[in-house]
Amino acid sequence: MERGKFIAVYGINGIGKTTQVESLVAFLRSRGLKAERLKYPVYDLEPEGPFIHRYLREPEFREKNPLSTEELQSKYAENRRRYEPILEDRLAAGEWIVAEDYIGTGIAWGLTWGADLEYLEKINRDLRPTDLSMLLHGDRFDTAIEKDHRNEMEAERIAICKNFHFLLGERNGWKRVDANRSVDEVATDMRSIVTEHFGTL
Repeated sequence: MERGKFIAVYGINGIGKTTQVESLVAFLRSRGLKAERLKYPVYDLEPEGPFIHRYLREPEFREKNPLSTEELQSKYAENRRRYEPILEDRLAAGEWIVAEDYIGTGIAWGLTWGADLEYLEKINRDLRPTDLSMLLHGDRFDTAIEKDHRNEMEAERIAICKNFHFLLGERNGWKRVDANRSVDEVATDMRSIVTEHFGTL
């Protein structure tokens, strides 16, 4: 059986990643491939997943469980690492995985909250690389703001994170897609990138 591929889709919160990941999965399935969406962090994966979910969304939980940026990013990295054997099995079984967020998200947000790039890269260094990474770049959609979410309440911090995503994309060769167009236009570009990168699907 031919091994599956691992694709990551990056972008700031509220830029349309979920919609486009689901659209890309549907496209891959239409080409006869076994494809699924994967969202990082994997919130139902103990012990880091549920902790991260509450930490991001519950101000009182954050107050009772104070963490440095480095400590929080270590939990993210360990969550990715803990899922990796499952990811490897799925890819070996021929599944195409389209991930909403991955290592690059952690590094971008870690930098935004003041962590050191060398440290962030070190804690993620042994994780599986993607076969293709794409960046949805542009301004977020205000309708997508999640109340009380740690990473969604400050416009200035979102702007800083957007810039870090852009710089990381330039540094790591992520394929950039203009996200501030119609859903169909963005989806068409992403499908073209995937087809060109992997050959005719």
